[in-house]
Amino acid sequence: MEKFIIDADTGSDDAVAILLALRDPSIEILGISIVSGNVPLELGILNTKSTMELCEQDIKVYAGSNKPLSREYKEIHNLDEFMDHVKSESPISASGQCVHGIDGMGDIGIYPKNKTYEKESGVDFLIKSLNEQPNEITVVTLGPLTNIAKAIEKDPSIIEKVKHCYVMGGTSDGSGNVSAAAEYNIWVDPEAAKIVFDSGMKITMVGWDNSYKYAMLKEDEMSLLKSLKTKYADFSVDIQKTLIDLTFRTYGFYGFDLPDPITMAIALDNKIIEESQQLDVIVDTRDGLTRGQTIVDYFGVENKQKNIRVVTKANKKRFMDLLIKSLK
Repeated sequence: MEKFIIDADTGSDDAVAILLALRDPSIEILGISIVSGNVPLELGILNTKSTMELCEQDIKVYAGSNKPLSREYKEIHNLDEFMDHVKSESPISASGQCVHGIDGMGDIGIYPKNKTYEKESGVDFLIKSLNEQPNEITVVTLGPLTNIAKAIEKDPSIIEKVKHCYVMGGTSDGSGNVSAAAEYNIWVDPEAAKIVFDSGMKITMVGWDNSYKYAMLKEDEMSLLKSLKTKYADFSVDIQKTLIDLTFRTYGFYGFDLPDPITMAIALDNKIIEESQQLDVIVDTRDGLTRGQTIVDYFGVENKQKNIRVVTKANKKRFMDLLIKSLK
């Protein structure tokens, strides 16, 4: 049985990704470490606990970092305020609550009965687990890479003890969903992303470009999920309410994309990957327009180590088949 550790900033798409893992009988989830990102740390813990209660499972949850490595972090609930903050090129990071809802779960009133979590920190849990079971644990990261970077800084030996790390972050085509150049998870803590990407750890980057190309669900696909008439399917669509409304206001159609679930799906089934390349990926840590950009050196111009397997094409049908199977 494959062993997984999930590191998440649990908002609405993280919750669906965690649900996919919880519903897969072929893996053992050793624990879930939480980091601030989509929502502040405390809300991320609550949202993770809610997802586990839905699945009637009790995986251990660990509190990780409540702010980026070297940046301040603040809550922003309004989209216009968030975009003004990004355009101001402030060094301060901000939550994604304008996308996922103030509670991170579409503001539909989902709260866990059991709010307890482990006393051990998420960073120490990662280090301890990897040292106890070297080369046996797959790590899937769904949020900013702060916890992973802190673990590397505290114990660099874990770099070679990770079986494989699947990162939802960055883009391979130069697009961005926060700025014109940067994806949210990397933008929140680019310094952490640089540490992780430069570490030599075995990493597969599933960028946001895979989500908007291969994991965008429009009205027909939303209806298909709701037609399953299961608590898992209803939960997975209903918690996207804020994102669905935002998608309509921004793009003129009802729908949502699932960056974290397609990353988890790829970790569970590598055959979802249709095309990938081993490439050098450089993280821009400078403040300004390109803060958090993942610069993919396709032609080896920098003549550096090809440190990351970059997913450039995914099979949407295979992803949807796995999603539907998990939600039945």
